[in-house]
Amino acid sequence: RSKSFPVGVAPHDPCLDRAGAHLFVPCAGESAIVKLRLSDGAMVGRIAVGDGPSHLAIHGERVYSANSWDGTLSCVSTDGERLAQAPSGGWAHAIDLSPDGRFVYVGNFFEDTLAVFDAATLARRALVPTEPYAHGIDVSPDGRHVIATGFCSDAMRLFDATKFTELARITVGPGSSHTAFTPQGAWVACSVGDHLAKIDLASGRCTGQARLPPA
Repeated sequence: RSKSFPVGVAPHDPCLDRAGAHLFVPCAGESAIVKLRLSDGAMVGRIAVGDGPSHLAIHGERVYSANSWDGTLSCVSTDGERLAQAPSGGWAHAIDLSPDGRFVYVGNFFEDTLAVFDAATLARRALVPTEPYAHGIDVSPDGRHVIATGFCSDAMRLFDATKFTELARITVGPGSSHTAFTPQGAWVACSVGDHLAKIDLASGRCTGQARLPPA
């Protein structure tokens, strides 16, 4: 540790802006996003959002916040202007954006749903069921697929990212949490099963597992 910077109550998942100059920190205990300047650690902004901001997604000059305690999605500018807010669902938490910035995807833990929003207006475009406790909502780099994991399930779900329809329900093992994409597909971490599941996105199938050797 080289230095500590106070931000606020219950900071959760910080996010860098596109230039790497500022860090945006959702502080769930204060219903605000704190903006830090990384060159000197100075707090240069505090932006009010919904209740319980947890995870963020940034595209251009817009910051999107999934607010868990009131189940909303907020949109603010990187300069601190409040732009829009919309209901998402019970315990809105996991969030991701399409690569082109057109859509926002939010996982609602208490409702086991994936909400899809128009990024420009926050109009909700779709609400589709997921596995219980969609711990991770991850969009493929080509913008074609969305993976919604299910931490309280042995399965995850694969969605068409632009039609908002389910493509496959894939058994991967208990506790699926977060996803890493590769040019060939994806790997999903199964935290309860202690393994990684290999996913072929084209066929919508789990094609193998990998485990780390004992330490």
